[in-house]
Amino acid sequence: MTTMTQTMTLPAISDQELLALERQYWDALKDRDTRTVGRMTAEESTVAGASGVAGFGPQAIDKFMANASYKIKDYRIDPQFMRINRICDDVVSIAYGVHEDLEVDGKRIRLDAFDTSVWKKTDNGWACVLHTESLKGDPYGRDRMTVRTSN
Repeated sequence: MTTMTQTMTLPAISDQELLALERQYWDALKDRDTRTVGRMTAEESTVAGASGVAGFGPQAIDKFMANASYKIKDYRIDPQFMRINRICDDVVSIAYGVHEDLEVDGKRIRLDAFDTSVWKKTDNGWACVLHTESLKGDPYGRDRMTVRTSN
C-alpha cells in the first residue's frame, strides 16, 4: 500500500511585500511601537552591528527601546542598493542601502549604512530572525582614522 504525502507550500512573498514588511518594521522602531516590533521579532533573533552582536526576543523589545540612546527621526531605503534572496520557501533575506536621520544623545546625526534582514515565515506571519547594519564607508575604517605624525 502506498501513501500519498501532501506537502503544503507557503505562498511566496513578493519583493514589494518584503520591502513593505521591512518598512513596517522601521516605522514601528521610529514610532517606538513596541507591540508591533515585538510581534515582528522572532523568539531567537540576532542583531549585529558596530556595537557588537546581541540576541533578542519579543520580550526584550520594551527594555531595549526604553534604554535606547537614539531616536529614528526619519529613514530612507535606497532601492538602487537592494538585493533579495529566497533562501527556502519560508526564509528570505533583504539587503539594502539606508539613509538615517537620528537623534543620538540629544544631537541630530545623519548616516548612511547597508542593512540586511532575514525573515522567517511563522504561524503568526513573518518574523525577523537576523538584522545587521554596516556603516557606509571604507571597509577598513580608514575614513574614520586620525593619522598622527611625529615631528
